[in-house]
Amino acid sequence: MAFFKRENRFVLDSSSIIDGRVIHLFDKRIFEGKIIIPELVRSIVKRFMGPRGDRAIKVLKRTSTLEFVDVKGDGLVEEDCVLREARRRRAKVITTSDEIRRHAKMFPDVGILDIRDIYRLLTPIFTPNKLISVRILKRGIKNTEGVGYIEGVKIVVDNSAKHINQTVNARVTTMLSLETGHLVFCELVQEEGNKPLIMQKVKRKGDRTDGIH
Repeated sequence: MAFFKRENRFVLDSSSIIDGRVIHLFDKRIFEGKIIIPELVRSIVKRFMGPRGDRAIKVLKRTSTLEFVDVKGDGLVEEDCVLREARRRRAKVITTSDEIRRHAKMFPDVGILDIRDIYRLLTPIFTPNKLISVRILKRGIKNTEGVGYIEGVKIVVDNSAKHINQTVNARVTTMLSLETGHLVFCELVQEEGNKPLIMQKVKRKGDRTDGIH
């Protein structure tokens, strides 16, 4: 089910296509509707990405109805081009650009969907002292560290390097928000019950019970 069924028109800027995550949002049908790409945006994507830009647009075309438009205007910069077309078509703008958001103040009737905000909302919250389980996939920068991932978030667990390809319990110590995403540091939770359990003997009538109390 799409999150934005009523908003069935989206204007893409170059930053959203270059970023790439917008392709997954349409492919997974989180967004559904018509994609509008100004020719100026298309040329910028081609200049920055080369053939990869054409391939990205072709993937979008397979998942949605796609229209290229030539927005008229002398010396029009991308931000104004995208926002003008969105206002004219009553569409939302999908972006990862701070410049688009700054220019959008002059277009108060245009809705902005920042992919970065969407992914922040979908990212699990790792608060200090939270207990988590994570599969250790490789060693970290330090020899004692193990690294795993939870829903795309990198998890670094101290003292877990010897547990590669195993799932461990860990306690969150710190979560950092970086431009490239979130990074979570944890400490390994030592498992209890490493000692073999001593089962209590069943008491029969007339017998003593030996066991641990």
